[in-house]
Amino acid sequence: MLELRILELGWISGEADDADDPCAHGTVVLAVDGKALVTPADGSLTLSAAGLYLLRTLQHDHAPADHVSDGNALFPCCGYIALPSSGVFPVFCMGCPGGRDVTVTHQGDDVLLDAGDGPCRVSLEEWRQAVLAFVDAVDAFYARCSPKHPATDPEEARGWALFWAEWRQRRQAAQAT
Repeated sequence: MLELRILELGWISGEADDADDPCAHGTVVLAVDGKALVTPADGSLTLSAAGLYLLRTLQHDHAPADHVSDGNALFPCCGYIALPSSGVFPVFCMGCPGGRDVTVTHQGDDVLLDAGDGPCRVSLEEWRQAVLAFVDAVDAFYARCSPKHPATDPEEARGWALFWAEWRQRRQAAQAT
């Protein structure tokens, strides 16, 4: 049984609303059959960036040599700047080297999840449903808050526009599956 659940969700300031913070933060549990891959002990993570990365794993593997997170962890500590990218994905989320990484490997109709102590197998459909629930929770959090102030740097503003466009496109494609 797969569990991917947000336990806490907020802004880095701790305020109920923060129009200047573009990133949702919080704690997460990711476990398969009781085996914990991500826990609250991993600290506060950037759940907006994690949501985009998780959506990418529905079609792409995430491994050290072939990652969906531009070198960040799948559940990054930071993902505070979104910039346009000329890489595989249209947007790059700059962060720090912290967070909790989990390898995601597709094998037919299954997905292997591995946080470094051996893989856990779940069905691709179970993974898809868990990822959709995760990103929907992040979406609902943003919807309850005031709109974000636009970035003052034009490249960063373009990056955030690309971030949310990719999020919506991948979310819609995942729902249609």
